[in-house]
Amino acid sequence: MKKDVLLYTGGEDFAEIINGGGYYVDKTAYLKELLITDAIKNSLFIRPRRFGKTLNLDLIRQFCRLNYQNPGDKSYQQKLFVDNGRNFAVAGDDYKEFREKVMGEFPVISISFRGVEGNTFQSAVSGLLGIIAELYERFLFLRESVKLSEERIKQFNEIYSFCTTKYKKLSDPDNLNEAIVICGSFLATLAEMLYREYGRKILVIIDEYDVPLQKAVIAKEPYYDDMLEIIRKISVTTFKQNPDPWLYKGIVSGCLRVAHQSVFTDANNFTTFGMNDEPYTGFFGFTEEETHKLLADCGLSEKENEVKEWYDGYRFGDKHIFCPWSLISYCYAATQKDIYAPQPFWVNTSGNDLITMFTDNSMEAHNAENIDKLQKLLDGESIEISLKEFTTYPDLRNRVSFDVFMTMMLHTGYVTFAEDSEFTGKVTVRIPNQEVLACFNEKREYLYGEDNPYWYNQALKLVDLLMVNNTDDAQMLISTMLKEFLSIRNTGNELYYHGFMTGILGLASATKNFRYLEEIESGTGFSDIIIDSFDNKTSCILELKKTENLEDCYDAAQAATKQIIQKDYAAKFISRRYKKVYGIGIGFAQKSCEIVSLGNLVETPANK
Repeated sequence: MKKDVLLYTGGEDFAEIINGGGYYVDKTAYLKELLITDAIKNSLFIRPRRFGKTLNLDLIRQFCRLNYQNPGDKSYQQKLFVDNGRNFAVAGDDYKEFREKVMGEFPVISISFRGVEGNTFQSAVSGLLGIIAELYERFLFLRESVKLSEERIKQFNEIYSFCTTKYKKLSDPDNLNEAIVICGSFLATLAEMLYREYGRKILVIIDEYDVPLQKAVIAKEPYYDDMLEIIRKISVTTFKQNPDPWLYKGIVSGCLRVAHQSVFTDANNFTTFGMNDEPYTGFFGFTEEETHKLLADCGLSEKENEVKEWYDGYRFGDKHIFCPWSLISYCYAATQKDIYAPQPFWVNTSGNDLITMFTDNSMEAHNAENIDKLQKLLDGESIEISLKEFTTYPDLRNRVSFDVFMTMMLHTGYVTFAEDSEFTGKVTVRIPNQEVLACFNEKREYLYGEDNPYWYNQALKLVDLLMVNNTDDAQMLISTMLKEFLSIRNTGNELYYHGFMTGILGLASATKNFRYLEEIESGTGFSDIIIDSFDNKTSCILELKKTENLEDCYDAAQAATKQIIQKDYAAKFISRRYKKVYGIGIGFAQKSCEIVSLGNLVETPANK
């Protein structure tokens, strides 16, 4: 392993990485196609989070940005892209004419909507005003312009002053209304001033355009429609100029294709590049070749199979793509230690609890079909879905369809296209790698734990039913819960059902101050599960049996009860003068069960 490779984990500033001697996977070959092609005026890139969108957009910004104090000076870009000793693609002779036309030639307005969120519309707008204030602060020199009219400079000052002084005073309806107007027009106002000042068209870059929409849906007081109007207004005023054509190109990034129908309806020549759209399938994330080189440069070539298992698996067009955030984080950690095991890095960066929200809703709706499909994903299988285009951001709390949910999961990186899948219409998807599987399992632990009120209450109810020998209702409840249960185990193994029952009964028994015992010696053998209430002198002995076929479930339960009798599991409790000792056999098959009860074993003739 090489510990002298400088890896910027989470690095999003292109100049900082290059000037600081950091490791960089060259993506500059994509600049020419993106910035020269006349047919595409505005580009929307849809990729999962942490796949390098922000860094790539900063790469574009740094390459194109005009020197505002000395517009003819390109020495900054010359040093950063050409004379850095790294042999970037864009430094080659075949890019010379491109560099002369584009490098350092454009005023650039670059913003990110990443931090625009809040539990109320007012707080989200306040966050957007803060972003506008930071943007305008970079261009305060325009206030000294001799080319701009006093009226335009006054407008600039009014926007900047409002954003810096009124952002906490939006409870006033007049201030809020003015803020909404500013949010919809700030970008176009600044762009027109730059165009008039320098006589050059403007490059506009917007990162994570859809974050405000997503946050508006999941907020305590949802405000999606209000935020959509602001984002749509920004789109119209920025990407459709009439009559002043000041825009050179617009480049936008996001995770979801909440695109033409709702946000970019009136924008000119907007082209969406999804994960499978050429020529940019390799622009975001690391290809297999880039990953192979990175591991070799870090002295980690022997870890390549391990890295593929954990961080590969994404299919973008005909390429296998690795998550760059995870890969850089892994390489950094692995070069610092002699022995290092892969960790789930990507999943720990998300505040979007899509899996939990959707699965919770499916459980509460008793939607066994949805749970079964999720189970297939956990078991390493591919499932078929119909891709859905969103005209609005889906509200998962309202129990959206499985196809809508899975389309969101595909856009956000939780699943990917299977190898033999098409990219439109009916497609097949799968969990890409061990890292994302770890995310599903983490959510699974929450779903069936005490922090989830629904599952927890079901578990408490089941313990109560078993401890009074109400086996009819207990059978129905267990069968329902089985259909709502996501497991990392295979249902072909008896341990699956043992783990399922342990997860339910162990948690609830402790709450009720009952003892929960597994594989405890009793009589002449070891019973599977015992719930023991010493205070009430009541115990419930459970023996579990698995069978392949549903029609054999009852026979399996009968066999379980025979074992309780043959092994005399009740003897220990009867000798302690317990009043009630219930013997219950449960037969499992697939996602169903049958229960047979021996009744109160204290009252059987042999024990009286």
